[in-house]
Amino acid sequence: MPTHAPRRARANAKPASSLILRSGIVGLMIACGVATVDLASAQSPAKEPQPPVLLTADQVTFDEPNGIVTATGNVELAQDKRSVRADTITYNQKTKVVTATGAVRLVEPSGDIVFADYAELTDDLKDVFIENIRVLMIDNGRMAGNEGERREGRLTRVNRGVYSPCDLCKTDPTRAPLWQIRAVRIVHDNQEHEVRYKDATMEIFGIPVGYTPYLSHPDPSVDRKSGFLTPSFGNSSDLGFILKNHYYWDIGKDQDATFDLQGYSKQGLLLGGQYRKRFENGRLELEGAITRADLANGQQTGAPKDKRTRGYVAAKGLFDIDETWRAGFDLKRASEETFLRRYYDFREDYLTSKAYVEGFQGRNYASVAAYGFQDLRYGNTVAEPIAVPAARYNALGEPGSLLGGRWSFDTSLLAVTRPDDAGPNSRRFVVQPGWERNIIARAGFITTLSASVLAAGYTADRFNSSDPTTRGTGESNGVRLFPQGQLTVRYPFVRYGASSQQLVEPIVQLTASPKLGNRKIFPNEDSLDVEFDEVNLLTPNRYTGIDRLDDGVRVTYGLRTALYGYKEGSASLFLGQSRRLTDANSGFQVGSGLEDRVSDYVGRLDLQPADWLDVNYGFRIDHDTLRPRRHSLNASAGVPLLRVSTAYTYVDQTASRAAVTQDRVEQATFGLSSAFSDHWSLGVAHVQAMEPQPGARTSLATLTYNDECLVFQTVLRRDYTTTAGDVKDGNSIFFRFVFKNVGEITTPAISASFLGGGSSSSN
Repeated sequence: MPTHAPRRARANAKPASSLILRSGIVGLMIACGVATVDLASAQSPAKEPQPPVLLTADQVTFDEPNGIVTATGNVELAQDKRSVRADTITYNQKTKVVTATGAVRLVEPSGDIVFADYAELTDDLKDVFIENIRVLMIDNGRMAGNEGERREGRLTRVNRGVYSPCDLCKTDPTRAPLWQIRAVRIVHDNQEHEVRYKDATMEIFGIPVGYTPYLSHPDPSVDRKSGFLTPSFGNSSDLGFILKNHYYWDIGKDQDATFDLQGYSKQGLLLGGQYRKRFENGRLELEGAITRADLANGQQTGAPKDKRTRGYVAAKGLFDIDETWRAGFDLKRASEETFLRRYYDFREDYLTSKAYVEGFQGRNYASVAAYGFQDLRYGNTVAEPIAVPAARYNALGEPGSLLGGRWSFDTSLLAVTRPDDAGPNSRRFVVQPGWERNIIARAGFITTLSASVLAAGYTADRFNSSDPTTRGTGESNGVRLFPQGQLTVRYPFVRYGASSQQLVEPIVQLTASPKLGNRKIFPNEDSLDVEFDEVNLLTPNRYTGIDRLDDGVRVTYGLRTALYGYKEGSASLFLGQSRRLTDANSGFQVGSGLEDRVSDYVGRLDLQPADWLDVNYGFRIDHDTLRPRRHSLNASAGVPLLRVSTAYTYVDQTASRAAVTQDRVEQATFGLSSAFSDHWSLGVAHVQAMEPQPGARTSLATLTYNDECLVFQTVLRRDYTTTAGDVKDGNSIFFRFVFKNVGEITTPAISASFLGGGSSSSN
């Protein structure tokens, strides 16, 4: 007859325990792998010992005639990183089978937790048979099935099961999750770190939407793994039906690659790929694509086409030479202007390639670089320049190291070459020492003194003195010496209130330098354009570079006022102007705002009283007519439920105030967004041009759903622009599904003529 002994103990029984009780615990220890032999064969040679077992139970019984050990009441076994909890656990010495019943819970070394009503285990806990299995994975993903088993502590197989990383409904956990994969068999391989499915069906809201005979994806412990990525598909009137397949190759811990095979019914195949590698001292990235496709043989509409090899290549790298120096490169090249626009929706005007070596030490910086450019504007035949070398060195002294201030030293070397006689070739060497000191008086005045001397030597061939930007037949050789000094005085008035502080700060600045002679005898590579605004009003040189210099004597004045809340909210306004004290020949182009003795008014308003409003407004006003010459507005207002935004740009580039035809650019972007629920959001945007060619440019609408296991996005885009060449613009619809742990499905584009006509572009 079995003997019962109430117990709440570990596997090592107290000395006062009975022989029968000790025998029961020994039997249970055998079941858990502490001993690997039966009691009857205790004299046999011992095998390699297993990790110790910890036992906790309310009661243990031992049926000695039948060789059955039973532990009941909150039973817990722990061996190494595995543990089993159940209401009842029995061990059969004859069959060496451990049986767990009632609220069974198995914790795996990986962190996965297996739940069941009934389980049979081998004595080392590695092989398990389970009924009504439920698995909670370390990323909160779940598997469930009618039955399952684990083999060799490695493979967990679930028959007639489902998998989903979605949270269950809190009010009704029996409801189907947002999405799940239902399969005849699901296998989780802990060694390969992979989840595999046989005869899998994707269900969304419990409705089947797709089937595949085989599917696999990495388990939550994997950051990356070789295999096919989710394909994407679509349709385009320009490229035809589109199918994109991707294969990811995990080469090693320090490198990986992605291979792309894209098929287009109207253009054939496109092969592409990316390669990435990490080194101890840097990183390398390679990318490219190639196809054999039709290309228009001319710029005219309906020009004949012929098949050509098209593609692009790109490479990027950055390597540390030592603690001070590093070297890098970023190279890009396309076969022609429209390839990236057509296949990848790349809409920039230029591709910039560079290679460089740079060093950092304290406050000092040095670099030597080479730059090349590819113009992607269709039909532009002007060759782009090459800058080799473009070198610079900047040094900055300690505060107070020279006459109570800080010294600086800047030098640079630039050589620009234009192939195919497209323009002048120029070389420039610059040295510019400087000094700056801040003085704070007891009365509250803040005075900044600064001085610099720029020495530059130029040489150029194929130079045109009447227009330095175009090709000529002459040469230019010269040296320029340009000393400049600046005195800036600010007097901030500050008032501290109960909830905010206010600032009123008048600013006066005096800038002095000698007048320069004929500027056109020097090449101009970096000062072709001037954008006069509140940012560069107080800078010594308001040109964009140093090939043209802001000379003479001028006084600049302005006023800054601001209000800052202690908890939240702020507002600030700046308004300023400059006036030259020397003659009116400034050298600035007409329409820049600096061509007259008195400059235009420039200013900026920043307003953010709370999170619901954010306004940034910059402006330039003609000093003579008080008409606006530039507006730049970025504003957004509202709450997450409903928020509106706008970006408005207006620039008057008219060269003469008496001109009949105005040279203006005016464009605005309007947007609306709404996070109307915890998971759903909607965004709408529209770009409208008013001048010089009025009309709509782009319209966009985006609907997004985002939760813990799914991202769904629908994007509708209407492109109103017309591009020369063989790229067609029109309507596009994009769909994007991101299933957590499984993959992403994206439709590049689907024809959407029902939105208002036109063809769709696939990008």
